[in-house]
Amino acid sequence: MDVCEFIAEDDLIEIVPTFRYDRQLNLITGDFGPFRPSVPVKVPMWLAINLHRQNKCSIISPTWINDLPKLQDAQAQEMNRLLPPPNEHWRETLKLLEQEFGRSIQCSELIERREAILKKSVHELFREAYDKNQMFIGDVTLDNATSAELILVKEMIAKGFKRLQELRRNVLLASNRKHY
Repeated sequence: MDVCEFIAEDDLIEIVPTFRYDRQLNLITGDFGPFRPSVPVKVPMWLAINLHRQNKCSIISPTWINDLPKLQDAQAQEMNRLLPPPNEHWRETLKLLEQEFGRSIQCSELIERREAILKKSVHELFREAYDKNQMFIGDVTLDNATSAELILVKEMIAKGFKRLQELRRNVLLASNRKHY
């Protein structure tokens, strides 16, 4: 499990308990309950998954899952920027639900499009820095990118910075040789 999934497990999700517990659970992230059969209640994802595995609840899918096809179509039309995600941890939530229920929610095209836009943005950033022969890259803003998406391009950014530094070092060495 990666860091983003771990954080996503604290997101609240609605469940319908099949058991009765009239007191609240006092957890670090908040108080949850009381739990009554057939009465929906919001709990952290990790608790919902654990209760579901014990057949003590059914998990209600988040409403934004139904909007994924619309977002996928809209993102297909918008090729230069990321559209706002349905939820900060939407990919991790989908993965956790897929692992729990064993059925896949088709959104790979949306994931690929969003990753392509991020990669293109990073590529343009380095190209601009290289073309202008800048020694520094200023602040970078990637609107509507989730933490999981930023982690996915982290390696690419690190490799890009390393390569850019190598190119700059070679240019400086070459210019120093000309002066001697």
